[in-house]
Amino acid sequence: MKKILLIEDNERFANAVKEYLKGKGLRIDLAFNGSEGIKKAKNERYKIILLDIFLPDMNGLEILPSLSSESDFTIILTSGTEVQLAVKAMKKGAFDFITKPVDLEALYLKISNLLRKLHEEEGKLYEIIGDSPAIRKIKSLIKTVARGEIPVLIVGETGVGKELVARAIHMLSGRRGKFVDINCPSIPENLFESELFGYTRGAFTDALSSKKGLFLEANGGTIFLDEITALPSHLQPKLLRVLETREVRPLGDTKNVKVDVKLVAATNEPSEELEKKLRKDIYYRISALRIEIPPLRDRKEDIIPLTEHFINIYKKEKGIFGITKEVERIFLSYSWPGNVRELKNEIERAVLICKGRFIESHCINEKLVLSGKGELKSLKEVEKEHILKVLSICKGNKSEAAKILGISRMTLRKKLK
Repeated sequence: MKKILLIEDNERFANAVKEYLKGKGLRIDLAFNGSEGIKKAKNERYKIILLDIFLPDMNGLEILPSLSSESDFTIILTSGTEVQLAVKAMKKGAFDFITKPVDLEALYLKISNLLRKLHEEEGKLYEIIGDSPAIRKIKSLIKTVARGEIPVLIVGETGVGKELVARAIHMLSGRRGKFVDINCPSIPENLFESELFGYTRGAFTDALSSKKGLFLEANGGTIFLDEITALPSHLQPKLLRVLETREVRPLGDTKNVKVDVKLVAATNEPSEELEKKLRKDIYYRISALRIEIPPLRDRKEDIIPLTEHFINIYKKEKGIFGITKEVERIFLSYSWPGNVRELKNEIERAVLICKGRFIESHCINEKLVLSGKGELKSLKEVEKEHILKVLSICKGNKSEAAKILGISRMTLRKKLK
């Protein structure tokens, strides 16, 4: 059940709110001062916090920033004469305010609407699988950055799911336009400008008709620049101008065209490489809001939930229920250099090969099985290591080494050669 916290020093009023909301099927905890409220908010994640501005031990505005980070929504309770303070509170992170005396039915409707909104948001994040601290933090960040207009930079190794995060940002943004994804390395440098900003008829030799660029295609929506470091340096100032003026100028046109897009960029390069390949002004502009996705090897608790998710996608009519304990052990010991994409491909392949109800070790790639058994060496490598070790013990005396090894001195010489 989704929980609510009410921080209110008027015990009679607080208990009345609790009983009313409890009767509506909601679970609500009470705190009668700021210190108690902070303690409860840190110990348990609340969906909504109702906060009175004037508390016996502190002003509600003082604790508002920390409470906002511990909940999805914080609502201020204030008297009708304190509306100015409520507006100030909203600037500090409060979602909304309600004036006293509180209409309990109106309060319930506001809470219900917010809980429904949260449910819809969580549904839109369902494809980001995992419950590791890193994934929980990423989901929370997605909700935060989706609501604003500031560009977002997603950083992570190849295969971690950067595009999935970008699509989730778009879905939660409330934008009605398209999600347009651009793989920057796949566009030839001489076509980049016309692809992004479009062109008019006659702008160049082959421009037989006008073409809308990808920024205008994404108007009202989100544009995703994957591997942004491949963006040619001469176009970076033009991208910056679009972000600052919200206008594009198609090639061959003399007028700017208004455009409303949210920019999400991604890279698999470390910060130092990103700074080298992007102009400083564009780098600072796109990296103000940053989401870092750790590699799968650093969040092993997500491997099995992801495995189950991909089995459900690919099993179709085969009736596969999961993986054996041995395969689970192999998956957890493997480093997954290709990250989630590699795991997804492995499950798709294993489901195709598997004949039983569970994926067994003979159904998965041999390199995964070997990784679970440690580094295996050939007989020739083992023999070489043993001969060199015996020689070292014998301080290079070949006759003594041959005797210990049980071979002739001539055979030893041949093997050494």
